[in-house]
Parts: sequence; C-alpha cells; structure tokens
Amino acid sequence: MQALLSIYAWTIAASTILGSALALLGVQLAARDRAMQTMCIGQGAMLGVLVGIGFFLGFEATPALSAAGPFALAFAASALTYVVSERLASRHGASTNTHFAALFSALLAGGYLISALFPALENHMAQRYFGDLATISRGESITALMMGLLIFTALCWFQRSISRDSFAVAILGSKASTTPTGFLFSLGTLLSICFCVQIVGFLFTVACLFLPTSILSFSRNAGLKSHLITCALTAGLASLSGFTASLWFTHLPTVPTIVALMVVFAILIKNLVGQRVYKPA
Repeated sequence: MQALLSIYAWTIAASTILGSALALLGVQLAARDRAMQTMCIGQGAMLGVLVGIGFFLGFEATPALSAAGPFALAFAASALTYVVSERLASRHGASTNTHFAALFSALLAGGYLISALFPALENHMAQRYFGDLATISRGESITALMMGLLIFTALCWFQRSISRDSFAVAILGSKASTTPTGFLFSLGTLLSICFCVQIVGFLFTVACLFLPTSILSFSRNAGLKSHLITCALTAGLASLSGFTASLWFTHLPTVPTIVALMVVFAILIKNLVGQRVYKPA
C-alpha cells in the first residue's frame, strides 16, 4: 500500500486540492443560480474534447499538441455553449432551467453521436464522463495540482469581490459579467471547467462543484465563511479518502467512490455544524 501511495502521491495531492478549489467555485456558481448552465458548459467542453481527440487520432501529433488541441476545442465549444445559454436565458417564456435542460440534452446526444461515429472514442467518452484519476500521468497530476492551487488562491484572494457580485446577481438580478471581476470570473470558470473535464472528467468536476454546497446549504445559521470552509473541507477529504480507498480496494472505481464519500462527509459535517451551533448550554 505504501508503494501505491508513493506512486500516486502527486495524483492524490492534485485531486485533493483541485476538489477543494472546485467546491469553492461551486458555491459562487450556485449562489448565481448557474448550476444547470455550468453543466451545459461542462457537457459542451466534453463534446469539444471528444472532437479534438477524434481529430488528432489520425495524426502523429506530439503529446503537447494532443493535449492542447482538444483543450482549445473544448474551450471553443464551452464558450459557444455559454453564449448560447446566455441568449436563451435572456428570452422570456419557458423557465431558464428548461432551456438549459434542452441544451444539455442536445450536447449530451452530440457527444454520444461523435463517439459512435468514431469507435476509437468510446473509451475516451467513458473516461471523460466518469473520469479515472488512477490513469492520470504524473505530468497531468502536477499540472492539475498547479491549476487547483491557482483556482483556490484566486477565489480566496478575490473572495469579497466575487461574493459581492454573486449577491448582486442573486438579490438584485444584475449581470455580474458587466464588472471587471465578473468578466474575469466568467473567463476563469470556463477555463477551469474545460481543464477539469479534460483531465479529471465530467463527473468529478460537477460533483465537486455542487454536491458540497447543495448538502451543506441545509446547515442552520451557517455564514458565508463557514460555508466556504466546510465545502472545501468536504471535497478535499472526500477526494483524499476516496482515492485512497480505491487503491486499497482495487475493485472500487475511483471517482464514484469519491462522490459517494463526498455525500457522506457533507451530511456528517452538516450535522456536526448544526449540533455545534445549537448545542444547549
């Protein structure tokens, strides 16, 4: 077991930090009621990744180009999805989430259609959707760790401005993208989602973004700072323990184990925070 831990040390560290960073990002996205839109963007990124992989499979491209090409297409597809979703959200009629659900289903069908047209993409489709952290290379793990630290640091450093924009969106109905911080936040979110979908998969990305904040939002009398800390702690602990458990019990899939433990840790932390707040004197 110690040998396995030493082999996957970088991957374990990367998943722990990246999971915590995504949880912080998810709090802000959930506050802006952008969960369904984010899933559409993630699905668009996965479609772009699949198209990129399918395109470069026929060429003897260098490893750098094979990684940068799908990422560029993923960013283009997610940016286009963002623009389309924003236009759909601005229209009246059906609810916003109805438009997002329709867009998500279309993108999901597109991903499966691409993988069906190119049989070599079937394994990539499953890997990009469910993710398999155990197959990430050391270079990808180090890059993911640096990305996680960057996201985490940026969200902590600009927490006041980002939270103020989230409050304006949630309460005042304003558009956060019109502010300098809001534009950078939207751009950073697109880049982060594209990177995470390509490296750690759609399931890990979406689960870390929204599972902790969804469950912990039921905590009574929890402030913003406490909520941010507990969300980051939940995702980090789940990533660390879930990855370790999958190494110990080799029949367990990595990402689904992490997601299952994330639910358990979120419920436990929610109950512990509630008991601490309402503990009788």
